Amino acid sequence: MPPIATTTPCHPMPTATLVSVLLGFPLGSLLLSLLLLQRPAMEAAHWDAQAVVFLAAACWYAGQLALLRLALSKAGWSWRDIGWRFGARGTAWLIAAYLVSGCALVGGVEWALAHGPAADPAQLSDLANLAPRTLQARLIYVVMGLLGGLCEELVYRGFALQGLRRRGVPIVVACVLASLAFVAQHGLKSVSQFGWFFTWGLVFCALFLICRRLWPGLILHWLVILSALPAVLPH
Repeated sequence: MPPIATTTPCHPMPTATLVSVLLGFPLGSLLLSLLLLQRPAMEAAHWDAQAVVFLAAACWYAGQLALLRLALSKAGWSWRDIGWRFGARGTAWLIAAYLVSGCALVGGVEWALAHGPAADPAQLSDLANLAPRTLQARLIYVVMGLLGGLCEELVYRGFALQGLRRRGVPIVVACVLASLAFVAQHGLKSVSQFGWFFTWGLVFCALFLICRRLWPGLILHWLVILSALPAVLPH
């Protein structure tokens, strides 16, 4: 299977750039995830530990997007070359739709918590790290999810698959390598949830290869991220 068609042919992505992004970004995420080990200390200081972690992650995702833009520019590539076909207006509408949906979901969760039975503290303590437990954490989580889904689709589907394929890597190998990097992007959580992240990585790769665009996988990715918001409701 040839690389996904782009509007204008571009030369291969430099190997050093590919390695720097696909190893450097996950390494940065791993270091950032060490904040999770400090949650007891943050909670003892009466900080909203989840909000702090989500805010730090959002900043790191924004940083990765800026670095990816720089890498593409230096290599003579464009966003369209990695499957992003939206212009500025289309991107703005897509982001606006996500934010409206995310804030509406937060509002629904807040209403349910205020008018329904209280959540079981034992249940809350067993939830995965991505289930935000306060309003502040939920709002920051929505922003983090926006940047996280966008960053991970651009990096681990568009950039990784196009970059690896244009270096002659077979498509199956490219999908596996991109998915492994995607797993590592999730830091400490990837140790206990390897199968979950790797499976989703392959699903998102398949969507990108079938649709030849990033937005279908991005929308699905955002839905998966937002699905953590109602997890705080009592079952």
